[in-house]
Amino acid sequence: MNYDDFKAAFMSALRESGLPMIGLTPEEVLGLRSADRTLTLGVEPIDRDMARPFHIAATISFRWDALQTARTATCEEGLLVELLGREGANDIETERPWLRVDIKLRAGLEWGKGIPMPAALTWAKWSKEALERLENIEPLVSEDVVRETEDGHHAVLAWQGDPELKVTCNALGELRLESISVSAFQGIDLPRTWDDPEREPDDDPHEQLTAMFERVRAALYAWGEVMDHLRPSKRSEDPDERGLRR
Repeated sequence: MNYDDFKAAFMSALRESGLPMIGLTPEEVLGLRSADRTLTLGVEPIDRDMARPFHIAATISFRWDALQTARTATCEEGLLVELLGREGANDIETERPWLRVDIKLRAGLEWGKGIPMPAALTWAKWSKEALERLENIEPLVSEDVVRETEDGHHAVLAWQGDPELKVTCNALGELRLESISVSAFQGIDLPRTWDDPEREPDDDPHEQLTAMFERVRAALYAWGEVMDHLRPSKRSEDPDERGLRR
């Protein structure tokens, strides 16, 4: 599977998910020094106004490096001959290549329209629900996060970080919240190309990609719902927070 094949499978899984893409086409960048290819696109929930004044979106990207491009320019047998020579390539087994897809959920306010920083009690409520939903109810990454290799080491297949905030300070010294994000990545196994027609082919990545986009869709919805804790109108009605302000 070369870059164009994977891109087609990637975009097909996105369309099947029903997630609206931000913009007409993804952004593709070719690194002139490294010859790596990077594809980046943005998606948003079907109800884009679900968390106003926050705008909910996700950025999804992957980097197809030059080594993978070289590997897919020929078959596995041809690659081994190029690297090791005809005699050295005999009886050598290869492993399936692995591609990292980066995912970033974001809840942002309009530029220059941050809200006052929520109180600690409000953050505690938000954090408890946000992490519970993204890790256990609408997980952003698959449960298969670690795989043991043949030599006894562990390969990390998925990861999710802690929420990060963008906070500004105005002329009065007040802290204002502008955006919240959480980053993750998911590993996708790629099929190899064999010259031997009798060799059993590797699984197509369509199922993995479809499952990934389904998780992103559910996680985006959950991400929008938990922002309800941080809306200024809701916080002003919270008796616990009014007590903290007094």
